Amino acid sequence: MAFAENAQLGVAYGLSLVSYWAQKRPRPFSASFAVTNKCNLRCHYCNTPFLDPNDLPLDEVGVIFGKLRRMGVQRLGLLGGEPLVRRDLVDMISMAKRMGFYVSVNSNLNLYSRRPEAFDQVDLVMTSLDGDADHHRANRGEKSYDGVLEAIVDLRSRGKPLMAIAVVTENNLDQPEKLIQQAEELDFQIHFQPQCMDTDIVRGGIAEDLQDEELRRFWADLLVQKKRGRPIASSVAYLEAQSRWRDFRVSAFEDPGVRCAAGRGFLYVDPQGRAYPCAYTKGKCEPIDMLAGDWQEDWSGKTPCSTCNVGPMLEFNLLYTKPLSASLAALSRIT
Repeated sequence: MAFAENAQLGVAYGLSLVSYWAQKRPRPFSASFAVTNKCNLRCHYCNTPFLDPNDLPLDEVGVIFGKLRRMGVQRLGLLGGEPLVRRDLVDMISMAKRMGFYVSVNSNLNLYSRRPEAFDQVDLVMTSLDGDADHHRANRGEKSYDGVLEAIVDLRSRGKPLMAIAVVTENNLDQPEKLIQQAEELDFQIHFQPQCMDTDIVRGGIAEDLQDEELRRFWADLLVQKKRGRPIASSVAYLEAQSRWRDFRVSAFEDPGVRCAAGRGFLYVDPQGRAYPCAYTKGKCEPIDMLAGDWQEDWSGKTPCSTCNVGPMLEFNLLYTKPLSASLAALSRIT
């Protein structure tokens, strides 16, 4: 990533951090926008394809992008559903880049060969990789592995930074070493996140015979590999938190002694333009209509939970609770 983009991200994050600690009006530096709920896959832990299928037209998406930019957002993550099912995705990315955003796109890459040009202006590609072909398909469906590795190779040959996300379920507890070796061979980073529950965007739950102690050992083993310098994108603090999580069947809870940075440092906007403190709070609190309203003025400042082990939310929260170590770790993941 160019020095200027590094600097812009750093300034936006710094201003957001100061606002958070001074308890001033929210100033998120990062926003995730689900461009659509539609998806070509049916991963067994994801409920997104079964939600509202209506998408905003490009001009209204532009209105939301403008509001995000004016409140200080610098990093914009585009996700779904599957972003590549939107025919105007390239136009959306081009618009975001003209506005000055650092843009990441989270795609399953099954449709990559049809539209590789969609990633020309993308700063960071995020995809899904839950294990080898059989284990990946066990989590994500019969055709979910098709073309993924080929797309990763092509994107890396084009110089695109890439991070694969592995969702940890009973189907792939024996897969980390294979995934890490694959990341080493193909030159990408791999981030692990637990299967989460109890929110609108997920479904299913942890297998009944899967014990917390087994999961804690899984995360502790990953921490050892991380400290050995292997290409695990998950931060040390994040892996430590997962290895101590008390009950993996509870993804989030309210702790009166803990502040959450959701809504203040980052936020989530669904495909209908409704904003939430984070994706995990969808269905748990009243959203703000980003076409009609203003996040900084209209949001109550409250979240339904303050502590979680939800992959991206925990990493973002660490940027505010452990800013020095977490920001250095985050910088290493996007450069």
